Amino acid sequence: MVTVLGVPSGGVIVPLVTPLAADGTVSEPDVARLVAAVAGHVVALVPGLSTGEGWALDDDRWSAVVSHTLSHRRGLPVLAGTQRRTTAEVVARAAKAVALGAAGVVVPTQSGSGVTQREMYEHYVAVTATVAAPVVVYHESAVTGNLLDPATLLRVCELEGVVAVKDSGGDPAATRALLAAAPPVAVWQGYEDLVARTPGVDGCVLALANLEPDLCARYLAGQAAAADLDAACARYRLAEPDWYRHVKAHLCRRGVISTAAAVTPVGEEP
Repeated sequence: MVTVLGVPSGGVIVPLVTPLAADGTVSEPDVARLVAAVAGHVVALVPGLSTGEGWALDDDRWSAVVSHTLSHRRGLPVLAGTQRRTTAEVVARAAKAVALGAAGVVVPTQSGSGVTQREMYEHYVAVTATVAAPVVVYHESAVTGNLLDPATLLRVCELEGVVAVKDSGGDPAATRALLAAAPPVAVWQGYEDLVARTPGVDGCVLALANLEPDLCARYLAGQAAAADLDAACARYRLAEPDWYRHVKAHLCRRGVISTAAAVTPVGEEP
C-alpha cells in the first residue's frame, strides 16, 4: 500500500459536506463540530468535493469551507476539492487552495461533452505544471460527464506531481486492473458499495464517514461486516442523486450542523 500526503494507508478519508448558516454563508462553528465528530476515525479531510457540492460552490463559499476546515483540522491533512468546468478555472481554484494552506488538491477532468482523452491528459499536464501542490486525480463522470480510459489514467498517474487517484469511476474491474498495473500513486476507492470488490486499495474516500466514521474505520480494519456498511448506506440513502442532502439532514437532526440547507438548487443535481 502507498502512503502519500501524510495520509496513512488503509484509512478512511472523509469528503465533508458544506454546512450553511441560515444566511447562506458557510458556518464555521458547524465545520468545527463536524470535524470534531469525525476526527478520531479518519485520516484526512476533503472539503469542496462532490459530497461538499463543490460543483455549486462560488469562490467565496469554497474559500470559506476550505479555510474553516484548515482552521479546525485537528492535525489532519486537508485536501481541497477543485470542481470547476475548465482547466483555467481548476488551476485558479487549486492555486487558491495552496495559498490557503491545503496539503494537496483533488482534481477532476474538465467538464462538458466532446472532451477527448488527449484533452483530459493535457488538462492534468497543465494542472501539474502550474500548481505547486500534490495532485489527487478525481476519476469520475457523474459531475464532469467525462471518464479517463485505463490507458489515459495510467499516463496521468505517471505525471510528476500526481500522488493519488480517488477512483469514483464505478467499475470495480477497472479499479482492480489499475491496481494490477502498479501505478506509482495511491489508489483510493470512492464508493462504499465497491470497497469489498476492490481489495488492495490504499484507502477509501467515503461520504458515509460524515455520519458513521467509526463504522467506516472498523470496516476497513476488518472489524465490521460489509452488510453493516450496506445497511448504513441504505438507511442514509447514499445511492440517491442528492445523497448530500440526506447526509446534511441527518447531521442537522444530530445537532452537528445547524441547518440542512444545500448549496445546490433542487433539481440541479449532477
